[in-house]
Amino acid sequence: MPCYGADPSPLQDYCIADLSSDIYLNGYPCKNPDNVTADDFFYEGFINDTRQFDADGMKASGAHVDYFPAVNTLGVAMIQIQLLKGGVAAPHTHPRATEMLLLMKGKVIAGFITTDNILFYKTMTPKMLVVIPQALVHFVYNVGEGRALLYAGYNSQQPATQYMAHALFNSTPSVPDGVLTRSFRVNDSIVELIKSSLSVPLFPDIMSNTSSGSVRLK
Repeated sequence: MPCYGADPSPLQDYCIADLSSDIYLNGYPCKNPDNVTADDFFYEGFINDTRQFDADGMKASGAHVDYFPAVNTLGVAMIQIQLLKGGVAAPHTHPRATEMLLLMKGKVIAGFITTDNILFYKTMTPKMLVVIPQALVHFVYNVGEGRALLYAGYNSQQPATQYMAHALFNSTPSVPDGVLTRSFRVNDSIVELIKSSLSVPLFPDIMSNTSSGSVRLK
């Protein structure tokens, strides 16, 4: 029998996430409906984005459940991505969601790699859209002359993000060096060089990398 997985369907019109609740479950409990206002359904994080660009020349603002509680139980999320000239959204995955990526400004190369290790990529210009299947490794690289602006939509309230380089070379505790040297066919000094270059945490942490969507982000 085939099996299918997705966020559960909502059982009421809305369930504004109560992020302060001490109850842990698959998602978040609902805020008291008597305390819900119109402001709960509107998000201004893309307008008031004060984040700094990270070491890869990227900054992003996430409208997923941890920052936009109104999407709780609705199975949707969105992020705004900005890339400096030459900036990159390094190879990563979203374990819980398919992604629709829309380029609004600039020129980028976007691509994903299948489980057969086939790369599909293309140079994108404004208003082009690409779909990235759930959990596949993908990247975005700004090849334009200025900043690039993109918006990504997901079919999950908390898609999660896992960057390949940091997962392998900057985990806690560390992946044993022997695993990395054998897997990448390099010596210990190369592994340690890569680890040292990734010792600075990714910034911003716009999406939880945890196995549970109920874990709070700081």
